[in-house]
Amino acid sequence: MRRIELDASNEMKCSTRTNQMSREFGKWLRGGWGTGIELVNELGILKAKKSLNCEKRKNYKFDISAVFCDGSHSKSASVHISVIDINEYSPTFLQPSYVTEVDEGRLYQEIIRVEATDKDCTPLFGDVCKYEILTSDQPFTIDNEGSIRNTEPLSHKASHNHILSVVAYDCAMKQSAPVMVNIRVRRVCEAHVMGVAERIDYIANSMESVSLFPKIHLELCDMQCKGEDMVIQSSVSLKTKHISFGCDRDASQCLKKLNEEEQVESGMVDLLQKNTEWTKDLTYDEGTESIFHFDGSSGAIIPKNVLKSQDFAAHQFSIMTMFRHHSIATNDKHTKEHIICSADDHKMNRHHMALFVRNCRLILLLRKNFNDGDLNIFSPAEWRWKVPQVCDNEWHHYTINVDLPKIDLYIDGIKFESNVEDRHSNPEVIDDWPLHAAHGINTTLAIGACYQGSENRLKHGFSGDISEIKLSLRKILTPKQIRCGTDCAEKLLPPPDHFLEPEQQIQSNTQMNKIIIEGSNKSNIEQLLQQIQYINTKDNPTIGRRNIQVMTTVSCPNKKAIRLPTIDTYIMVTSSNISSPPATASSTLYNKILVDKPLTVDQKPQIAITGNSNHLVSYPDIKDGVKILAQINISIYTGKEIRPALQKLDSCNVIVFPSLNPDHEEITIDDKDGTDESLFKFDIKTKISKDGVEMIGYDTIENYQHILKSLVYINKKPAYYLNRVFKLTCSQVDDHFRSAEYTLTLTVLHPKQQPTSAATSSNVVMAVPSVIPTSASDGQIHSSAAVAADSHETNQYAHAMLHSHDIQESQSKVHNLAHDKAQLASSHSTMLIVVICASFVLLICGVGIARLRNNGSGSGASQSQNVDKHQPCPKVAPEQQLDWDDSALTITINPMQNDNLSDESSESENSDSEDEEVINGRYKNVSQLEWDNSTI
Repeated sequence: MRRIELDASNEMKCSTRTNQMSREFGKWLRGGWGTGIELVNELGILKAKKSLNCEKRKNYKFDISAVFCDGSHSKSASVHISVIDINEYSPTFLQPSYVTEVDEGRLYQEIIRVEATDKDCTPLFGDVCKYEILTSDQPFTIDNEGSIRNTEPLSHKASHNHILSVVAYDCAMKQSAPVMVNIRVRRVCEAHVMGVAERIDYIANSMESVSLFPKIHLELCDMQCKGEDMVIQSSVSLKTKHISFGCDRDASQCLKKLNEEEQVESGMVDLLQKNTEWTKDLTYDEGTESIFHFDGSSGAIIPKNVLKSQDFAAHQFSIMTMFRHHSIATNDKHTKEHIICSADDHKMNRHHMALFVRNCRLILLLRKNFNDGDLNIFSPAEWRWKVPQVCDNEWHHYTINVDLPKIDLYIDGIKFESNVEDRHSNPEVIDDWPLHAAHGINTTLAIGACYQGSENRLKHGFSGDISEIKLSLRKILTPKQIRCGTDCAEKLLPPPDHFLEPEQQIQSNTQMNKIIIEGSNKSNIEQLLQQIQYINTKDNPTIGRRNIQVMTTVSCPNKKAIRLPTIDTYIMVTSSNISSPPATASSTLYNKILVDKPLTVDQKPQIAITGNSNHLVSYPDIKDGVKILAQINISIYTGKEIRPALQKLDSCNVIVFPSLNPDHEEITIDDKDGTDESLFKFDIKTKISKDGVEMIGYDTIENYQHILKSLVYINKKPAYYLNRVFKLTCSQVDDHFRSAEYTLTLTVLHPKQQPTSAATSSNVVMAVPSVIPTSASDGQIHSSAAVAADSHETNQYAHAMLHSHDIQESQSKVHNLAHDKAQLASSHSTMLIVVICASFVLLICGVGIARLRNNGSGSGASQSQNVDKHQPCPKVAPEQQLDWDDSALTITINPMQNDNLSDESSESENSDSEDEEVINGRYKNVSQLEWDNSTI
């Protein structure tokens, strides 16, 4: 058997003659084509009379035999013929074109599948191995199976359809004719709120309301609930937390109007006012708001002609105040910070009435006088409220109504309800005896601190900002009067009731800064939203921005609600003499953003901030204060041009890294180059915190630069940090366009250490304790060692290099035995005994050693006489008698201990401990709050 492969010649040569053939060759032989066998030199040639096609038949098989001349036949032989394939066909697609539709905004795993075939008979030429998209820059891809998918969400707005040209390849990479694939983008209706303006202008002092959403429209995309009504809920919120007090308030006008309606006199005494004799030395904002800054060491004494001495425990009264406490993380739980305090005016330090903050508690102290009852009967004397508002660094309004034995606290107009936390009552009430009789002693009323009569100075100062301190004497405030101090003058006005339909409701909170509308009628919901208005009734309101947020949800009963995209806009309160933003290029820019038209590269504003990146300062300069951004320059470009119409900003932020330490660092605004009032004429609200400076307001770049260049950084302890990093960013058009981050590194140049002699160093160590902090009240301690330290010597040693730093610590008390021997013996006998005992032990040991060395020379009597010699204690020589002299002896009290040497009221020491021990028995919860040293 022979296997023969035929190529295009279709000719087969054999050395035998055919006896029997298959059908095709048999037809050829019998069909008049001749024998099909041609003998050439006894070689039989088998020929095909027609072309063979692999696509029609790949193989042929038949038997042949030779016929001899005598007519006999040889044995038959099998012939197998395989037709070799050639790549004569290209792949063809099953369809002349493809069309499909997809939804916009989605990513598909497969959009459509195209398929092509090849007529060639072998896998090499007949299989399709690859598909390709010839159209470039299209967000589509195709795999080897012909599956087309998108690589990014499609947008109907960008392109309604995408036409692709796709080809197929067989495994020999023969390309097909291209086929067109048309992918249509179907617009998907996204439910959202429409017709809300980007900015709403409100003119200050207009006293008129303005509609917020006159053209608001809800696009719900034919959303329906089967057989039930759809529930639509929209909420409108006014965000004013960035305003100084959380919102514009006008308590004075409110109280005046309320008193006129009720025809009663106010009776309120305002203790914290601008332009008064007792507040002229306090630091306060120059703006319209009355905000006084207290740093813990400042305060004011109320003159007697403003308010005479009062016996607060004898009558009912109210305290109304608004403050922002600067809470600093500390382990000291005993520091008191007074808002108001009535204490003895001289000789003693008894606190009669006080409102102060300690350990994140708001504490009211109220002591009864000796003539108010039995001196041996305990009565409530201190109320401690544990409230988080005291330490959140935010503005809050506090009102305390005192009508003994009932005390009520109102925070932001809401009454505080007594409760129990961790088995402790809140407020915690501490009992005490009444004050004992003290003839000829009156009281002094102070704000921001407490007056210490025995020291004739203010102590226990408040750290933070206080806006108002008012007293209502001999009567307490009513709930309406309290609301006057907490209600905001700016508010949202809900729609009138006549617009309401059945099964619809409108809700608003007590502050009138949030309105919720709920109903099922879409048209009526839109009408109600269009009626919402904003009004600000305060005289001279705070200029600047108020954010507005609109949130809408749509739901069917018992189904999950669908939340529409939140809409953010803002109200810009502008002064009546300040025009609105330019109606030229700036308004065009706002309109483009409003209608969502994409801006070209040349139209997009580019905010550029330039200046030096490093600033070197010395110790004296940084202690006095340095202007950190004095060299900056801000410009806004569109394309390559600076367009004057767009040279305005919405906000700038200065971030300090690491955050400031309020103990010795601060950022202030210095306006020496201009008038102090000029800063507050800007449409910019500036807030300074330990993390940096935040400025908000639509104003010119020049005004922003004026404030930025006036920022002064002060560091009283520059040795603590080698450098500070200040990062500045600015934005425009509601934060749509932001500048790149500008970074300034402030580096402190540390002075070279000044060497001192070894001898001087040793003298200092001998004469002065290692740590003796001083304060302004105690003055400075001078010694011979300090004088010796100033001397110049030629020999300098490395170990004698000294460098001094200013360290602020708690005040310590240093007493000289020669001057304060009597007082120390009475008030600190225990400590003195310990020191004397230790001294005698050392003395006895030294005497024993000396006697051993001197073989018993000297006597104890002579040594005892040397004890009273007031001479500096010299170094002990090997052969010298030990002498003791305490004339220069000083005792340093550990400044970290809680006991103070000054005689203060016991309520500041004994009753203020958070973990105060409770005396078992009849004196439980009783603290000795007062100390009287008049007889000492």
